[in-house]
Amino acid sequence: MLWLYLGYGNGTMTSRIKVGAGWDAYTQIAGKGDLNGDGKADIVARDKAGVLWLYKGTGNYSAPFAPRTKIGGGWNAYNTLVSTGDVDLDGRTDLIARDTNGGLWLYKGTGNAAAPYQARVQIGYGYNIYRLMTS
Repeated sequence: MLWLYLGYGNGTMTSRIKVGAGWDAYTQIAGKGDLNGDGKADIVARDKAGVLWLYKGTGNYSAPFAPRTKIGGGWNAYNTLVSTGDVDLDGRTDLIARDTNGGLWLYKGTGNAAAPYQARVQIGYGYNIYRLMTS
């Protein structure tokens, strides 16, 4: 199950709202911002086979995501995906991935749902010393 909690801005939240079932098919879910430029928050989810899926936001809290679209495969090369928002300050949401050797990779957002990320760029190394990475 995936649950949504709406925040009121004063530190309190609503009761949980069921988004859907079957989300245990994913090994990671990341989202912080708008990937396709429509003004609605989107998320990406990596399945057990390493395929990354885009769930476009709908703006409707009772059905917050449109059906998934495939971004691409090979994402099991990373042990952590972190949606950090707009890292390079170009107005588009980006994604950071850490590989199993500790390399840190930036995927700059394009604003295009069909190809939401540019080719990766290495931005660091040695990050395997950290157990957790969060946005």
